[in-house]
Amino acid sequence: MKKTIGLLITLWLVAAVLPLTSQAAPLLKLSWRAEYCDNDSLSGAPRLSIYEAVLSHDWGYGSPAVEIPPDNFSARYTITRHFEKGTYLFLITADDGARVWLDGTLILDAWDFGYKHRKAKVYIDTTGDHELQVAYFEKTGKAKINFEWIQLGGEDDIVGAWTGQYFNNRDLAGDPVVERQDGAINFDWNSGSPAPKITRDNFSVRWTRSIYLSKDAVYKFRIQHDDGMRLYVDGKIFYDSWYDQSVTYQTREVPLKGGYRTFVVEYYDHVGNAVAQLSFDGDPDGYEDIEPDPGGAAIVVDDKSPRFRWGGPAGNRYIGPGGYGASSWTYNTTHDPVNFGKWTPPITIAGNYEVFAFIPGSNATTGAARYQIYHFGQWEERTLNQSRYSNEWVSLGTYYFEGKQEECVFLYDSTGEAANSTRIAFDALKFVKR
Repeated sequence: MKKTIGLLITLWLVAAVLPLTSQAAPLLKLSWRAEYCDNDSLSGAPRLSIYEAVLSHDWGYGSPAVEIPPDNFSARYTITRHFEKGTYLFLITADDGARVWLDGTLILDAWDFGYKHRKAKVYIDTTGDHELQVAYFEKTGKAKINFEWIQLGGEDDIVGAWTGQYFNNRDLAGDPVVERQDGAINFDWNSGSPAPKITRDNFSVRWTRSIYLSKDAVYKFRIQHDDGMRLYVDGKIFYDSWYDQSVTYQTREVPLKGGYRTFVVEYYDHVGNAVAQLSFDGDPDGYEDIEPDPGGAAIVVDDKSPRFRWGGPAGNRYIGPGGYGASSWTYNTTHDPVNFGKWTPPITIAGNYEVFAFIPGSNATTGAARYQIYHFGQWEERTLNQSRYSNEWVSLGTYYFEGKQEECVFLYDSTGEAANSTRIAFDALKFVKR
């Protein structure tokens, strides 16, 4: 009898413990495995191995634990997390040094003495689980490390673009009739409309964008609009001019904290001209000043660059407003090309590069711009409907370039459309190492 009672008690205790174990396991998978060494070179077996929910520590002049000295220690942090395909911004703050690897590839290198803050923009091309590993060392003085990441855009998103919702009323009411990505709020529709589905008058727009600001500062905004416009940052209104008016130029200085901020711009047009323009100092735009990895950066070849060549009569090349600085354009032919543009990027490191074309907000009305990419001894063609885009970068795909001088991109004026019925824009191309 005693044995039976003892067995029942044992089974009850096991049943009570099992649910706790099964609940704890998923939590550990979402945590960092932290290994601390009592030296600054990650040498030997770690003195302390624990799990941590977030990788954010400010020890001051102290240390992670009594087993670890306040100076000359190091750590290794490892985690596996699910990432959707898209573009991410990875940020690390360290005192003293740190390195970050994604699936074994070094994406951030700050392995030197002293306080620093580094960023890397990385495109993840596979949805699924990915391993992150961070190495850290502390020499003397204060000890600190903080690591985080932000998704800048999904698979088909344009990094740095505004999400625009367009309504066929002045009150942003109901469902939008058009939703699209706008590379910038820089529009002068005159007496026209933003898109075929939108009325020429009595329409409104809401643009939304999340922006990483690098520091606490007073940011200067430049604003023009006809008719009304409002600006919100993190839900707080900073500019309100919601009434009928002629186009006016305004500036506003707004104190904002660094970090990830959400901007909302609302606009409406009543009758007559329609103008909506907004920009501010310190806007990271497409985050092009951030290295995509320690070994490469975006390469931009503009139509004003010596690496761009115009083919065809010089009189057929027109210079239009807007675009990446300014933009070249010409009228289309139907079948036989007369004019072309050629971009030759200064690529010196072989690898996969994603090619982007900047499509300006004017003089880009063709539905069939023919880009031909010559890379690694072969030709690829991409046909792009330029009329769908406005002041934004558009991907032409990813290709392997071996770094030879003859590798280039052509754009021809033959589109298959009725001759002289559309305009083709020849603006900047961007090559981003993947």
